[in-house]
Amino acid sequence: MTRRSLLAAIVMSAVLAARPVIAHDDYRVVGTITKVQPKKLEVKTKEGKSFSIALDAATLVSRDKKKVALSELKAGTSVVVDARGDSEQDLVALEVRIVEAPAKS
Repeated sequence: MTRRSLLAAIVMSAVLAARPVIAHDDYRVVGTITKVQPKKLEVKTKEGKSFSIALDAATLVSRDKKKVALSELKAGTSVVVDARGDSEQDLVALEVRIVEAPAKS
């Protein structure tokens, strides 16, 4: 193998190895649940933007800093969702906090 080919292979390996480390961003979605499915939650913000957020076995659901069952998530419930993903269309919930509904102004 020539030096140039070897160097290219090393550089490519380094780029591919580093990619997962920088691939995901953190997001916070504050809103009201509009739909709950076994592996997905839909949340609408007060600005009217809707988010489809995946749920997995590692997703923590809490109320008042105490862990609660996933079954506590129902349409109409106010939540704060901390999620991770490549974009707003590819989110996985890390934590879903059930909160009091904001006061109407």
